[in-house]
Amino acid sequence: MIYETKVNDLAEEFGVHRNTIRNWINSGVLPAQEGPGRRYLIQWEDYKRLCDKYNREPRFVPDVAAAGESAAAPRSPVSAPVPVRLGVKTNPLHTSPALADICLTCGSCAGACPIAGVDDLDPRKIVRMAFLGLEEELVASGWPWKCTLCGKCEAVCPMNVEIVQLLRQIRARCERDKIPAAIRKGVVTCLEKGNNLGIPKDDFLALAREMGEELAQTSCPGFVTPIDARGARLLVTVNSKLPFAEPEAMTWWWKILYAAGESWTISSEYWEGLNWGLHAGDYSAMRTIVKRIIDNIERLNCTALLLPECGHAYYATRYALERWFPESLQQFKMYTVFDLLLEYLNEGRIRLDPASQTKLTTFHDSCHYGRHSLKTFGHGYFEEARTLTRACCTRYVDLVPDREEGYCCGAGGGAWADPFGAERVFHGRIKARQIGASGAKLVVTSCINCRDQIRFSLNREFNLNVEVQFLWELVANALSMTPQGGNEARHA
Repeated sequence: MIYETKVNDLAEEFGVHRNTIRNWINSGVLPAQEGPGRRYLIQWEDYKRLCDKYNREPRFVPDVAAAGESAAAPRSPVSAPVPVRLGVKTNPLHTSPALADICLTCGSCAGACPIAGVDDLDPRKIVRMAFLGLEEELVASGWPWKCTLCGKCEAVCPMNVEIVQLLRQIRARCERDKIPAAIRKGVVTCLEKGNNLGIPKDDFLALAREMGEELAQTSCPGFVTPIDARGARLLVTVNSKLPFAEPEAMTWWWKILYAAGESWTISSEYWEGLNWGLHAGDYSAMRTIVKRIIDNIERLNCTALLLPECGHAYYATRYALERWFPESLQQFKMYTVFDLLLEYLNEGRIRLDPASQTKLTTFHDSCHYGRHSLKTFGHGYFEEARTLTRACCTRYVDLVPDREEGYCCGAGGGAWADPFGAERVFHGRIKARQIGASGAKLVVTSCINCRDQIRFSLNREFNLNVEVQFLWELVANALSMTPQGGNEARHA
């Protein structure tokens, strides 16, 4: 006997999407032939087999009399539905209702996500998969690593679903040899050698002293790079990418600290400011790296901390301090780049010349300094960034949208180091469109990954033709270099 039906009717019958029915037919799971009127012809046995597989009572039962058989012949009994019994799930991926259960499936998150559709996934599907217990499929997927964890999805969610935290949990459950190699290697190298790139201690110290000597000759008379200066007020960490690839970039902060007459130092060991444990979902590594910073502060008797490069470094460190070492936040003050620069500016410790930059300038908000800090710590650094930028240029324009509603550049969450280059460029297309529409010729940002993505990737891929600078680079170039009292002594 033949069962004649349409794809939509069969999809409704089995409670699946019509594309699922088409996939069953195309793959041979459901043998069927095309019939008239966009219908499919299915043998009764094949249809019955599918019903049994999914515990469905057939809508169609063949009339054996019409088939030429004896009217008295018994009709094949229809199997009674077998109830599905759900047991208690142990160790689910969504450990609280806020991670999945309260989702309305409205799709707002998918509409806001710059990479929705990549690998046929989006934040809404991720949340639903977690709700339905598809942990293995989520952990095996590459999508949580292509996502930058920018939090744009959370900003528009009407139910405040913790989508970023869910994605971090997925990353944390991934086997360590399955996470992107660059992130894995960075974490391991930092744990073993003290910094992400494995720069030897002697090489770093020799470079730091050499760069200090050059700075003394060019713009900061008497400057000496302070290494292990006990009793200095401020401990300054370093992004290992700078001494490895662009050591002159370290001196922009040194120049500001010199002009402000700051008492500061760099540790000779464990000076790394980045914490890729956050990207890898490796909370043990994250805790260890932050504990080393605390140990340096105590060893050198400092009273304040600055993590000058990268939004995630500040976020990861403060998150770890509040989670595992809350007492430390009572022992020393933790500065963001914005807090310290504004303190210097408002107290008159540095003077800035806005005429130093005449290009039309805009500011790109780092996700960690912005949305994530607002959500986690109650304050996002939006207005501070614009106050400082405007103090250094004569013409300024905001991107649209910006601040909490701004778009990620596409390089966060470890994406700049990951192998997913095409996805990263695709993600950044909205940011490139924003920059182009603004007419700005200089983009200022507070994160090294944001800077590199816009400067080296989006510039090339979308013909932006813009200059990109760190906020502290802009400030250093705008300084009126009249050292405040006691500079040389405090840097000795």
